[in-house]
Amino acid sequence: MSFKSFVMKKALRLKGVSKDQADAIADKMDNDPQFAETMKSLQGNKEVKELFDKIQKEIEEKKKSGMPEEYAAMNVMTKYKAQIAKHKDALAPLFALMMGK
Repeated sequence: MSFKSFVMKKALRLKGVSKDQADAIADKMDNDPQFAETMKSLQGNKEVKELFDKIQKEIEEKKKSGMPEEYAAMNVMTKYKAQIAKHKDALAPLFALMMGK
């Protein structure tokens, strides 16, 4: 495992990403330069970044109030379904990875 991969996994884990997803994302970033470029472009997309920061913050708030993480994520993602759909083409590689494809 490269140092870059190690750091990425740790950073993803600190952001609340599951170990399996963090491993999958880091491995995909290491092995697929096209995927890495796609993720960089998402990071540069101010609208998408703000949306996901907002989603993450709301999920964390719900978790702190005692709601299980899965329910909190479903609840918040449903709330922002229209905004996520607006960016579906840009987010497709990330969602495919999250679904294990």
